[in-house]
Parts: sequence; C-alpha cells; structure tokens
Amino acid sequence: MDRKSASRLLKAMGDESRLRIIQLLLGGEQCACALVPSTGKAQPTVSRHLKILENFGVVKSRRDGVNIWYKIKSEHAKRIMVELGVNTAGVRRRSLQC
Repeated sequence: MDRKSASRLLKAMGDESRLRIIQLLLGGEQCACALVPSTGKAQPTVSRHLKILENFGVVKSRRDGVNIWYKIKSEHAKRIMVELGVNTAGVRRRSLQC
C-alpha cells in the first residue's frame, strides 16, 4: 500500500464511531438498521459514517429490498483492527427485522 492510500485509510478509520462500526462488521455482514442501536448514534449519523467508510473503500454495501447491508472490504482495515487489539469479543450481533 502506498503512502497516499495508507493516509486515506487511516483518515477513514480516524473516528471513534467509525472504529465502532468497523468493529461490529468484523463479525460479518450487517444491515444498517442493526448498526444504529449498536453504535448508540442516530440513524443519519451512522449513515454518514458508513458513506465515508464506503467512499474510502473500507466497507462495501449491497441493497436487499429496502435494506442496505454492509461488510468490510479492506483487508488492510481488518489487519489494523487486529493490530490495535480490537476484535469482536463482547460484541453482540443484532438480528433485527428491519
């Protein structure tokens, strides 16, 4: 990874809320509606953070009807989270009907 790409990745990950979203997604794909209560943030705020992460190539999304599902796209982001000691331990996956 070149310096510019590394800088963009770190900038995308440089927010506590976005780190929490990435942590939640380490456990696998989740619907945006499940991420909202898990982050404790308002839906528009979570959507904004997800869009930033998607624009920087950290996550990718897919639409399923009215729901949007997200998963981690960047292997570099996964490795950074592991190096930081952030994992899915203690993270409860929510299975909500959106």
